[in-house]
Amino acid sequence: MMQGVVYTALADMVIEQLGLPVWEQILDAAALPSQGAYTAGARYDDSELLQLVTLLSQHTGIAAPDLVRSFGSYLFSQLYATLPPELQSCQNLREFLLKIDSTIHKEVKRVYPDSYLPSFKYDDSNPGELIMYYQSRRKMCFAAEGLIQGAARQFNTDIQLSHPVCMHQGADCCTLIVHFPEPK
Repeated sequence: MMQGVVYTALADMVIEQLGLPVWEQILDAAALPSQGAYTAGARYDDSELLQLVTLLSQHTGIAAPDLVRSFGSYLFSQLYATLPPELQSCQNLREFLLKIDSTIHKEVKRVYPDSYLPSFKYDDSNPGELIMYYQSRRKMCFAAEGLIQGAARQFNTDIQLSHPVCMHQGADCCTLIVHFPEPK
């Protein structure tokens, strides 16, 4: 089950970028158990998100991974606005990304104790990059890429992001490498 805020953000993005008639058309085609009546505090079956992304991909001609990346980037601003002030006070992107597992996900678990969250492990030994090892049974690594891009935008940091190892290719976890710009 996935938090409703993810579904309400998807609806907002589709309506903003493609219009309400497209969102309604996608919902009609999906014939979902929830009927697309999403609220931020409720939880919905993961399969609904996959079905919506598949239908959006078919409608727009945009590959599903690209749609999910765009959605992750869009979702970041909505999630960031709900973070406690101490998490919004991070000084830079690297500091923020390193707090995802230990602080942000811990806070989400406090508020939603039965939520399922991905996990991250880090290699931050190189100042020019941050290697993030992403693990999740949902395999939403493309959303994680988008969320990282959204965070980079929030912190006004120009990054290069690579994803050389992926669970969709049979790996146990994804490797996401955030390349930071050279200090000036």
